[in-house]
Amino acid sequence: MNSRPSHVALQARDGLALRRSRAALAVLALSGALAACGSSPPVHYYTLQTPAASQPGGPAAGSASFLLEVQPVSLSMQADQPQLMVRTGDGSISALYSERWSSPLGDELRNALSDALKRDLGALDVQMVKPGPGAPIWRVQTDVQRFEMVSGSMAQLDATWRVRPVNAKGTGVLCRSVVTETVTDSEVPSLIAAQQRAVVSLAGVMADAIRGQAPAGSASVQMMGCSALKE
Repeated sequence: MNSRPSHVALQARDGLALRRSRAALAVLALSGALAACGSSPPVHYYTLQTPAASQPGGPAAGSASFLLEVQPVSLSMQADQPQLMVRTGDGSISALYSERWSSPLGDELRNALSDALKRDLGALDVQMVKPGPGAPIWRVQTDVQRFEMVSGSMAQLDATWRVRPVNAKGTGVLCRSVVTETVTDSEVPSLIAAQQRAVVSLAGVMADAIRGQAPAGSASVQMMGCSALKE
């Protein structure tokens, strides 16, 4: 009697071995993918908006006789990245792909300026309240030339800005301010906190101009000049 396995039996055995081999490879591939995911550093998200509790109290919201129109902020393509761009001591720039802005940087700047101005002036932003016909408004435009964070050194915000009255009394001005906040360590949260302070300081000189006061420099704010805007 022939005890050799039949051709059909050999095919079945080979097919089973092939399926087992494929299953083993799939398990190995999945394990590798899970291991790679597990080894990826977590992504952290940051905002330029400062918590209200950390800012000094100002006039009550809505107490101003005018509204604010804080327009979108323009900035360089180099700075306008989803990840944090940090300059190191040797002059190079590092992209921190695990450290990201919670929204596009231009939006972060606009929203942070709006928050700081609202707290300082007691005015509401037209993005929150639809203005009626002829409502007095102060329009704020900001063009950021430099937005830098230098590890272990400083955060700097260099901006040209305009404030202009619309249906309101006052004189519009065009100014340039360079705001520099010192950082004493290389930790990312310290850099973020420094840029938050820089935005609040920039909003402070804008608020002075809206009040009709000459924007004054300070330890962190260098005024590079202002000129009145024509009607």
